[in-house]
Amino acid sequence: MWLVYKKEMMELLRDKRTLILSILLPTVIFPIIFFFVGKFSGDRAQEARVQEIEIAFVNAEQMPGLRDLFTAEKNFKKVNIESNNYKELVLSKDVDFILEVPEGSLAPSNSRVQQTVNLHYKGASQLSNILSNRVNKIFESYNNVQRNKLGDAFNIPNASLKAFNKPLEVENKNYASKRERTGEIAGAMIAYILILLAIAGAMYPTLEVGVGEKERGTLETLLLTPMNKSRIVLAKFAVIFSASFSSVAFTLLSYLFWAYIFTNALNLDAIGFLANVSTLDILLIGVLLIPLTSIFASIMLSASIYAKNMKEAQAYMSPIMMLGFVPVLVAFVPGMELNWKTAMIPVTNVALAMKDLIKGTVDYSLIAVLLVSTALIAGALLFFVTQFFKKEKVLFRS
Repeated sequence: MWLVYKKEMMELLRDKRTLILSILLPTVIFPIIFFFVGKFSGDRAQEARVQEIEIAFVNAEQMPGLRDLFTAEKNFKKVNIESNNYKELVLSKDVDFILEVPEGSLAPSNSRVQQTVNLHYKGASQLSNILSNRVNKIFESYNNVQRNKLGDAFNIPNASLKAFNKPLEVENKNYASKRERTGEIAGAMIAYILILLAIAGAMYPTLEVGVGEKERGTLETLLLTPMNKSRIVLAKFAVIFSASFSSVAFTLLSYLFWAYIFTNALNLDAIGFLANVSTLDILLIGVLLIPLTSIFASIMLSASIYAKNMKEAQAYMSPIMMLGFVPVLVAFVPGMELNWKTAMIPVTNVALAMKDLIKGTVDYSLIAVLLVSTALIAGALLFFVTQFFKKEKVLFRS
């Protein structure tokens, strides 16, 4: 059995594609990509906060002081427009915003009633949302000025005026930590990436040790050896598991390495809340992926053994990968939590557990339940594939 395992592993390691998929991608390329994508996104958001905004005013003189607040603000540029086709001006990017005060409008402090102005812009991206937030802050400043003037006009104290304007002020006391709040989404994403790596890492070696041997004509030679079929299939399973789990293991190890580099050597807060994730939690994430990787290694090996040729085997891989991805998406559903019921759902339970480990809210007793249930499924599937491999009508389909 060891000789078969060693032979298959040597063949895989000689293949550059295996080295790239199992080692280079998870340890070097992915972390660098994620870091630079995050840094680029942060830089773009910062640029939007200081980007010059071109704004045009129509009838702004009817509300004294409103235009002055905009022009006094840094990085706001007043532009003149001649056309009254505001939609075309905005869509053609001749101007970012057009503030239109309807004819006959007055400042609220003079009219003593609420007034309405029109703000024309195109808000179809996160960038435009940041720009519109900057504009809305100036409107808030103008409202504060007008509110104070109304209070003076009616001789109403500022505190009473606030009560009329906003009777109930809610001061949020959110006791959830930053790690919990951010981990709700980031934890699900990390679970998705790791499970994706585990499944994708198993696919290529599965094709090689299964249907690949059929096409090369070496399966018959292997079956003529004194080793029984159960040991042969266990050796092949071990190869697939090793290749798949190594992708996950290298990813977790690289996380620890890059976390140290980004937060200490480079003095960057590149991983934010993840700095609080303990080494024990990282190890538990790796442990959770052991039975899960075994499940998909067994399923893929069964499909590879059953397939007549490489093309047929590749066709089987797509639905198997979907079988892994769809349950992971459940972890993104609001309100989904790891409990005694969800701990019994394959794949979903692992994704939910990893999310809770990242959030720091996991119930460790449920981890034990999850591991037992997943290990039982993995053992049953491994037993099935050993029996499946003994059937000649499966091995020699034509």
